[in-house]
Amino acid sequence: MNDKPLNILVSAYACGPNWGSEIGMGWNWVINLSNYCRLYVITEIGFKNEIEDVLPGINIKYTPQFYYEDIGDRGRELFWKQGSFSFYKYYNTWQQKALKRSKKIINCHQIDLIHQLNMIGFREPGYLWSIKDKPFVWGPVGGFNQMPLSYMWSMSAKDIFFYCIKNGINQYQKRYLSRVQQSAKRANVLIAATSISKDELDKISGQKSYLIGETGCEIINNNSSVSKSKSKIKILWVGRLQALKALPIAIKTLSKIRNKIDFEFIIIGDGPDEKKCKRLAKNLQIDKNCTWLGRISNKEVINNMKSSNFFFFTSLKEGTPHVITEAIQNGLPVICHDACGHGTIINETCGLKIPMINSKTSVKLFSEAVLKLALDFELQLKLSDGALKRAQEVTWTSKVKEMLDLYKTVL
Repeated sequence: MNDKPLNILVSAYACGPNWGSEIGMGWNWVINLSNYCRLYVITEIGFKNEIEDVLPGINIKYTPQFYYEDIGDRGRELFWKQGSFSFYKYYNTWQQKALKRSKKIINCHQIDLIHQLNMIGFREPGYLWSIKDKPFVWGPVGGFNQMPLSYMWSMSAKDIFFYCIKNGINQYQKRYLSRVQQSAKRANVLIAATSISKDELDKISGQKSYLIGETGCEIINNNSSVSKSKSKIKILWVGRLQALKALPIAIKTLSKIRNKIDFEFIIIGDGPDEKKCKRLAKNLQIDKNCTWLGRISNKEVINNMKSSNFFFFTSLKEGTPHVITEAIQNGLPVICHDACGHGTIINETCGLKIPMINSKTSVKLFSEAVLKLALDFELQLKLSDGALKRAQEVTWTSKVKEMLDLYKTVL
């Protein structure tokens, strides 16, 4: 390859600064790849103002060119709610617009390669794979994880029904959705977000996929970002207040040890289960220990990470959560299930993990883990230092270099 930068056309529905999760994932891939490639990025128009506010001030080698397509007010509303099947009707229409825009971009620019970046869920691969005369990369791809049946029985009847249906739909879609099959088989390179996704993509496509987690760490130059308190322990939880994030497991865990440690439980996020979770905290007599911050800016989330003792992550079904990489890059030890993408990132140097068996077992084992970490100040410091070191091993820079190698292999 010569020194001329590659021209990459990227479809990233969710892409914007100042956010975590899928939006932050899209933004970080775009910005970090832009140090090596010229990117032409199609994203949703709702992120336009934020992008254009910050883009001029970012120090990158090649400023990406953004193109905006509108999903409509209802589509945006469903996107922010998350988990609604109705969203995909609007998202599919948006992907059709992205295909038309892609063809126009290709007519105006010498595009070397097309990359379908996000949303990472497998069930909507878009339509860019149908452009036959350009190499096509799809991924990181996720969404194959099933909601564990053993955890459903502690959920509401509505959630049990929803996740049973969703599990069934997942099984059907990964086998029979024609565009998933076509996109996977058409791709010159398939990238899986988790080991489960890799196994599924290999089966669907009949080719070898590559494992690259969808999110990475920023390089932060500090010794320890965590302000530790030996007296009142600050425990942080961040996520959407819905069944798959399993906040009730955290609440039940802390209720079992409420008389053994002095703690403040900080909950960041909103969602349909907010009232139910607050009621549970009150019934279990830890409501006075809880601080509910709702949905706040990413900057405020980071500030809370820096002042907390450790991060409690109870989620049951994930890819590689952006909030986990944010936690370790800010020196925050993590307690979580040994599952999904976070089970891969978190190891014994930066956190404590328990097996994902069932809700009752999780509460028991999490109680032991939280108590162990809360009462051992030296262990907190050790895992905090380990988190910063672990973050250096999974940086955006390292992930981008892996992606560039795959681009070059294709070309």
